Amino acid sequence: MNKEIMTFPQAIFLGAIQGVTEFLPISSSAHLVILPQLFDLPYQGKVFDIFLNIGSLLAILIRFRSQVWKLFAGLKDVLLNKKTADKYFFITMLLSSLPVIVVFGVADIIFCVDINSLLILSAMLVTFAFVMYFCDLRSAHKSKISRKDSMVIGAAQTLSLIPGVSRLGACLSMARYLNYSREESFRYSLMLSIPPVTGACFLKSLKIFSGEIPMGYWPIMITGTASAFVCGMISLYAVENFFKKHTFLAIVIYRILFGIGIFIFLGLRRHGI
Repeated sequence: MNKEIMTFPQAIFLGAIQGVTEFLPISSSAHLVILPQLFDLPYQGKVFDIFLNIGSLLAILIRFRSQVWKLFAGLKDVLLNKKTADKYFFITMLLSSLPVIVVFGVADIIFCVDINSLLILSAMLVTFAFVMYFCDLRSAHKSKISRKDSMVIGAAQTLSLIPGVSRLGACLSMARYLNYSREESFRYSLMLSIPPVTGACFLKSLKIFSGEIPMGYWPIMITGTASAFVCGMISLYAVENFFKKHTFLAIVIYRILFGIGIFIFLGLRRHGI
């Protein structure tokens, strides 16, 4: 961590950015990379990033608590070898999550992915916007997501290894391509995020929290987490209602404008402006 501790308003601001963008297919990581640089905010390190992710994860767990309970019930039925709908649901979610867990685990150990590459973020924000647009043109004549389709959607998460793609955007696009409604695609994509995000937070916490965190940082961490949680809850309900009535067009336009904005920002910074 840097010696300079950010202020409470700054922590609330970054928490709000995480909470809102996490549930929109516009790449929350891209926003958390560019906005602190744009506003010259002090970087608090990976620990702070983990706390922000925990805040938005809590919002998902509370919003979809009935489905989360089904996961635990399914695990129990697997251990007891019972044939139930919960067991089917648990196995489906597990199989769907394996590709992204394996790929990201290997990438974290072997490769060094430069999430701070603003040029890549800019290019992929714009490029994947067109992917989302064309996938969203598909009809929606399927209701319940099958195990086969679930695994395909889960595998699509691995595309988020590329900065600027957005894990949610990849899942939504694949689900829409497979002819599921926007609302169903959104809900299932968020459910798929629970295992990998939980696992990532846990593993990174083991690495990072092995060292002592100065007491002065804890109020900032908790503030950022609370902000991410509150804004995440609001964003969840708002986005879910949005997808009941609207297409991806507004999101596509925003991704393109944001991507172009990053490119302009890079140009201005290069010329010392």
